[in-house]
Amino acid sequence: MLYGEVLDRFIHESGLSRAEVARRVGIGRSQITDLINGRTGEPSISKAKAIADALGVSVQSFIDAMEEESQEK
Repeated sequence: MLYGEVLDRFIHESGLSRAEVARRVGIGRSQITDLINGRTGEPSISKAKAIADALGVSVQSFIDAMEEESQEK
């Protein structure tokens, strides 16, 4: 669920709601929630890029944060 934890943190840091991120990506809010809660696998590269763009961060930021999270556990 590492991606979901990072996604949730980035959403909070952005000040956007899950619904707004979903709208910007063109997916349902439930899909964002499913990603956060680990009910689905990690997103495709194109969807990960769209999510990062919606949050105003790079895909590399997600990768770096995931690596940091995995080292802390």
